[in-house]
Amino acid sequence: MSPTTVAVVMLVVTIGCILWNKIPLNFVMFVVPFVCMLLLGFSLTDASTIILNQINSVMTTSGYMLLFGLIYFIMLTETGMFEIIINKVIQLLGNKMNVVVIMVITTLISCVAYLTANMSTTYLIVFPIMIPLFNRYKMDRGYAFLLCQTAIGAMCWLPWGIGLVNSAMMASVSPEELAAASIPWGLCFIPAIILQWVYFAMRHKKQTGTLGLPKDAEAVSEAEEKKENPNARPKLLWFNLLVFACVVVALAYFKVPSYLVFIAASIVTAMVNYRKDFGAIWNKAGATFFNVLVMLIAICFYLAAFNAQPEGGTSMVNALANSLTGIFPEFLMKYMFFIFLLLVVPIIHFIPYQLYNTMYPLFISVGATFGFTSMQIIAPFVCNLALATSNTMMNSATYVGCTLCDIDVNRHCNWGGVIMFFTNLVVVATALVTGVMVL
Repeated sequence: MSPTTVAVVMLVVTIGCILWNKIPLNFVMFVVPFVCMLLLGFSLTDASTIILNQINSVMTTSGYMLLFGLIYFIMLTETGMFEIIINKVIQLLGNKMNVVVIMVITTLISCVAYLTANMSTTYLIVFPIMIPLFNRYKMDRGYAFLLCQTAIGAMCWLPWGIGLVNSAMMASVSPEELAAASIPWGLCFIPAIILQWVYFAMRHKKQTGTLGLPKDAEAVSEAEEKKENPNARPKLLWFNLLVFACVVVALAYFKVPSYLVFIAASIVTAMVNYRKDFGAIWNKAGATFFNVLVMLIAICFYLAAFNAQPEGGTSMVNALANSLTGIFPEFLMKYMFFIFLLLVVPIIHFIPYQLYNTMYPLFISVGATFGFTSMQIIAPFVCNLALATSNTMMNSATYVGCTLCDIDVNRHCNWGGVIMFFTNLVVVATALVTGVMVL
């Protein structure tokens, strides 16, 4: 079979299985690419060698960093460091609190909470703290979800985030390189975040007549208070802050290999905070990496198949790009990735976000024919894709957020999708105006 035909078959079968949702995605990503490599003429030994080389490359550049980065930040979350800081800030504000301040705080603590580089974990930190305030001021709890998700989008450039690591794998660059290219995109979220504050404040005032505490507001009930965390270590707050500061300095200033930094930080955090039972907290933190590891290996199968070049032939990604270039008008092909960027929110509303990951090699290959680098094409998606992933019922994290906010999933995905569509347009427009994106 020709590489183009096999590429189309692989994409169609993969997308079909994702939409059917009857077969585990990891299973699909393991089996379908391997079969396609056999259809291209690779032997079992050659296909296995190509896949193993891809896995070794990814684990060396990204996997180990991601493994220990996740373990460290999960441990840090368990110590309660983020919650303590957030609660202190809220207490200091006291009588200065109003609807606008609450929204600003929601954005800021969401940025801090996403240092864990996990959406569901961020929701678990932010919403139990902020939702009681939203209830007391009679604010729409959907605002909290949208503000939190937009802040997550602005912070998605973190090099230890699974989303950025996946994108870095597709672009064949290191997470640190892609993170550096994505930071300007994170800054482009600032105008969009401010506009969200203004819009939500206007809606709230129109509905309640005030931006302050409503006259009939009730005190926050004890039932709404967050349950005590048995793993919290408030007495070690300053120690944990010091270790965290050392991690940031080692990564940003001294450029120490990230996996070494996170290994050291994980060991120190576990031994000091949980010296009587460090094994339990280590196991709890490490268990979260299992699914991520399986997905990383599955993506390696896909990448290996898509980029494998038979002797005397061409790879699937290059063959597919050449075919599309011959079919579509040049002006449309040149801006393929830009069009998908503008429409990312409505597209992800109907199809799984994993589809975008599988399309990155194609975007890169097509863009290369017009002089775009892989970084120019992938960096815009790192942060902006996060805006879409919170407004689709095909993402499990959406249900986590809606449950914590006590809002209807359908209503959130539909109304929130409209808000995030315009938020995405504002971010892209800001990038074009400031020169972060050049077409």
